[in-house]
Amino acid sequence: MADPTSKLEMERSALLQKLAATGDMRRGSITECYRRCGKATCACSAADHPGHGPYYAFTTKVDGKTKTLQLRPGPLLTKMEREVETYRDFRGTCDKLIKVNEAICVARPVDASGQEKKRHSPTSSNARSLPRSKLS
Repeated sequence: MADPTSKLEMERSALLQKLAATGDMRRGSITECYRRCGKATCACSAADHPGHGPYYAFTTKVDGKTKTLQLRPGPLLTKMEREVETYRDFRGTCDKLIKVNEAICVARPVDASGQEKKRHSPTSSNARSLPRSKLS
């Protein structure tokens, strides 16, 4: 009979490989907006006019404060959109990884001593840690 955690462990390995392959990313969001200039004679003052734009703003939190960078269409905007999307994918993969790990914890059997029985992964190394030096 197959180990019930083996499928989950394979799924976890696949998610970890996906995380390792993650490219450049940045946390934040990019919004598109149209603005009115405020001149009474401008076309944007009409009720059915969307306003001038589009203008783009990249917003993120840095040390608890909101930082906003105004962007125009072009290569920088395209690059930042790709990085923000990569971050969203990263967060989704992390959430999936946590769910799989929780399922592994629930599925892993417990022996009589109260300790989990762990399977040794075939990909783990047999390297031993170096001895600690004595403090004087």
